[in-house]
Formats: sequence, structure tokens, C-alpha cells
Amino acid sequence: MKRWTMLSITTLALSGLVACGGSPSGDSSTAAPEADVAAAPAASVVDPEFEQLKSVTPVDACAWLPAEKLAAVYPDLVFELVQKVEPRISGYVWDSRCTYNAGVGTIEFAKDAPTHTVEIFVATPVSAAKALANLASRRELAATTMNFQPQPSLGEQAYSTSETGVGTIYFVKGGSEVQINVSELQSPSAEKIQKAITLAQSL
Repeated sequence: MKRWTMLSITTLALSGLVACGGSPSGDSSTAAPEADVAAAPAASVVDPEFEQLKSVTPVDACAWLPAEKLAAVYPDLVFELVQKVEPRISGYVWDSRCTYNAGVGTIEFAKDAPTHTVEIFVATPVSAAKALANLASRRELAATTMNFQPQPSLGEQAYSTSETGVGTIYFVKGGSEVQINVSELQSPSAEKIQKAITLAQSL
């Protein structure tokens, strides 16, 4: 009799724990789906801008500025392609880059360094309006630097900056934001900027 009583008490206690867990007493078939729901990952959030970017046709920087176009600005130099970055998604833009070097060994402390470098960076967002907004944001920050200059010949919000040995222009072409760097240690900044503008106008 005592053994039956202890068994009954144990059975009742186990039934109570199952009931507290939210499933009917003794029925484990309904507990499994609840566990599956708890373990399932949260639904992924769709980013409309990123999805739209996937359908945008990216720009190849090297195709926009091939070595042949450099020859028109630098007729006495032969440029070599040293870096080509195929279009790839980086953040909310398609990013593409191209770097050319020419001339070596004319500077005593940098005998292996090129005398001339031209770089082009192309960032293509979801729309031309977005590219212009991105450029305007960069321009606002650049306007506080000493060598900032607007470059209206290249369009709205276009501008240039310069530092020792390098002249850089920023502008929008089509739906892409473009940056061109011209590096020449021995020429004035104004000359480097003008060469960069000429290259930009050839795109």
C-alpha cells in the first residue's frame, strides 16, 4: 500500500512539472514544435537600397580611363597599368579602381618610385541623385581645407584639392561619383589639377 502511494505521488509531481511547462500532461508531441519555433532564426530584414543596388550596372574604372587617354595628356610618357580593381559592392556603392604609373628613377631618394601616377576611383550608387548627394557631403567637408577649389566645368558640386605632389578632382559623371588623382612631384598643383580636369572631360 505504501509503495503504491509513493508511486502515485511521484506520478502526480511529474505531471505537474509538465503542466507548468505549458504542454498538456504526458503529451510530448506538442512540446517539440514550440522548441523548433524558439530555435528558428529571426526573419532576415530586406534592405531596399541594397537590393536595388544589385540591379545597377557598375562602371569599370579602367574602361572609362584606359592608358590611351593618358597619352593625350602625357604624350612623352608611357603609362603601365599597376592596379585594376574590378567592380565590386562595397557598402552601398559599386566600387572600381585603376592605377597607372610612368617614369622611374629620376628622384635621388626614391629611385624606384614612379615619377607620374594617375589613379581613378569610381563609386556607383543606386542613382545619380544619390551620387550627387554623396559628393555634396564630401565637398562640405573638403571646403574647410586650404587648397579647396570649386570646379564648375565638371558639373554641380565638383571640386578639387591638392597637397604636396598630388592634385585631386571630385565630380559626378552619369550615375557615378568619380575621383581622379594626378601625382607629379615636379609640377605645380595648378598644372596637376588641369591635367586631371582634362582627363575627366575625356571620360
